[in-house]
Amino acid sequence: MTSRILIVGLDGATWDVLEPFMADGDLPNLSRLREQGGWGELRSTLPPLSAPAWSTFLTGKSPARHGVFHFVDWLDETGDGLGAGAGLVDGSSIESPTLWDVAAHHDRRVGVINVPMTYPPRPVNGVMITGLLTPPDASVFTHPPELSNELPDYQIDLDRFIAAKPFAALEGGDKQKRIVKPDLELIDEFYAMEDQRGRTALKLLQSEPWDAFTVVFTSTDRMGHYLWPYHRAADLDGTPEADELHGAIRRFYRRIDEMIGELIAAAGEGAVVMVVSDHGMGPIYTKNTHWNTWLFEKGYLNLAKTSTRTFDGWLLRLGIPRDRLRRLAKSIPGLMTSKPVHALKKAPTAEIDKQSSTVYYERWFDPVGGFRINAEGEEKERIRAELMKAVAAVVDPDTGEPVVEDVLPREDCMAGPHLDRAPDVIVVMDPDYGSSDRMSSYSSIVTQRPHIGDPGGHQIEGIFMCAGAGIASTSDPYTGLSLEDIAPTVLHLMDVGVPSDMDGRVLSEIFASGGRADRDPTIAEVMTWWPDEETARAGGPGRLAADERAVRDRLRALGYFE
Repeated sequence: MTSRILIVGLDGATWDVLEPFMADGDLPNLSRLREQGGWGELRSTLPPLSAPAWSTFLTGKSPARHGVFHFVDWLDETGDGLGAGAGLVDGSSIESPTLWDVAAHHDRRVGVINVPMTYPPRPVNGVMITGLLTPPDASVFTHPPELSNELPDYQIDLDRFIAAKPFAALEGGDKQKRIVKPDLELIDEFYAMEDQRGRTALKLLQSEPWDAFTVVFTSTDRMGHYLWPYHRAADLDGTPEADELHGAIRRFYRRIDEMIGELIAAAGEGAVVMVVSDHGMGPIYTKNTHWNTWLFEKGYLNLAKTSTRTFDGWLLRLGIPRDRLRRLAKSIPGLMTSKPVHALKKAPTAEIDKQSSTVYYERWFDPVGGFRINAEGEEKERIRAELMKAVAAVVDPDTGEPVVEDVLPREDCMAGPHLDRAPDVIVVMDPDYGSSDRMSSYSSIVTQRPHIGDPGGHQIEGIFMCAGAGIASTSDPYTGLSLEDIAPTVLHLMDVGVPSDMDGRVLSEIFASGGRADRDPTIAEVMTWWPDEETARAGGPGRLAADERAVRDRLRALGYFE
């Protein structure tokens, strides 16, 4: 029996926030879903970043198969990770048909509202409103195109911070940064934006035929970045301002829960309801690891000749720790705001000679990074084994605890035609540790972050809930759930065969006995784009240069670029 599936995405949602709100009775609809069905942590992609994660949601495939590793083309034309020449990705960057293509080939209709990585709009068998990466002033952001004219005031994202990164810590004499204080107005703006989105989604769900309907609320992620310290009562500092912000966040979540309840009611009793997040959220890391300096000291890495005379190059050659110089400068009144120190802070860092280095580290998206090895065959495998053992043994000198949770060959993390774009060794760090791009001398591989902007950052563990007709009820959380599993599970619910090139599995454990639990998933031939590859990959209107800058600035405001 074919099920209709309502999928609600809560970008960046985490049980660390939802469970206390549920316990306090703030989220009755989500609580009911969890009680009536199955739930657990949903593991994100490596790295846990919205562009690769939502691409995996859309395809059931890892980044090595769909080709999206970051918000920019990874690697760029210079082979340089987040190089300055790297262009922004969008929906046309996904090198794979999506869940909606497969559904359409089987005459299933869809509604797709605000799912990231769907711009530019392209044909779907149903309706689509694009999401993150849509330019702020895009005139066409829907399928069918004329639907855009019916949404004159529809808002995809808040762009109040495009001109200035919010809540950035003001450092020394840096007058170019502007401080934006957390306030109730910001939460009200998020509330209004998502209220409008919920009402739009409800109208389309009630007026359009559909077999699978998806709406993503993104402000759960934005508020996690900007307002993390005010989400949990246990983290509050006791000030009236903190209590006010916490209360406003609770009201926001209550409205999200109300809208989910309205969508569930409109979907009808026979529908299956699934709630997912692309990644989790938590406090931002407070310590930097300096992997490239560590590699330099071990003889794996060489500096570019042009960098030997830079300030950081001199520090490396002389063995003078940059962090100790900074502490010394801060102890002298007025020195941190002086022109010479300001100039040194802005000076380019020493550059790595990637061609001659045996190994170098790439900052991917914290807490995930990786090492590239310039060797082949047995020599490469010898270096990789040696490197992985050494990295796993690195500890924080202040605590004696390991700084990494996992060190893996890339082949153990993902598979696909784009695997060579991933680092040879992938490192998942402890959430309290990030990595620094600056190549300089430090007193230790681990140092305190000199300043912290966004108080919240991404975590690998997101959320999953599923309830409805044919879904088992369980009090214990499921384990081993991955974002790759959502697309094949949705197809199985619609009685559609799962294409054989999907990396994910059908989550058979969520089904009640006597139904789908007793029926093996159908593995089908690989599907192409819909209605055909040429039409689908032609895409809709592209981004102009001004659009590209605006979208890049939006992502920078969220902390995805420096």
